[in-house]
Amino acid sequence: MINRNDNLSDRTRLLIKLCNDRLADAVDLQLQCKHAFWNTTALDLRKLFDEVNKSVGVYTDRLAERVVEIGGVANSTERVVPTWSHLLCPPDALCRNYASTLATTLGSFAERARQAIDRCNGFNDFASADMFTEIAYGVDKWRRTLVTI
Repeated sequence: MINRNDNLSDRTRLLIKLCNDRLADAVDLQLQCKHAFWNTTALDLRKLFDEVNKSVGVYTDRLAERVVEIGGVANSTERVVPTWSHLLCPPDALCRNYASTLATTLGSFAERARQAIDRCNGFNDFASADMFTEIAYGVDKWRRTLVTI
């Protein structure tokens, strides 16, 4: 049996890995949004954390779909996330200042998305670069909102 990934170029394999790495980060970010939501009693903050989570869910789906579009398998199971995720999780993640903690994590995710833009442009994969540009913009917008709280 031939693995469909056997015929992929090295460039495509690197792009798949890049997108899967950011997919794992996005799943981790979603879990951190839910952690903040579950542990907050203020209704306005719960609503905000839920809105951030929904946006990140859209980004997670886009990343997974892009992996498949370029010939890979979207791989972000619960076992993979702790191994692959590169997001900054502040040492005080268990504190009760969830807006600040989530803002820091969003900033880390946005920075990794911007790095992915550069790598995708280097591979002449402008569709992926555009996707990461949109993700970085959206995540930065949420980060700025949370920083003001």
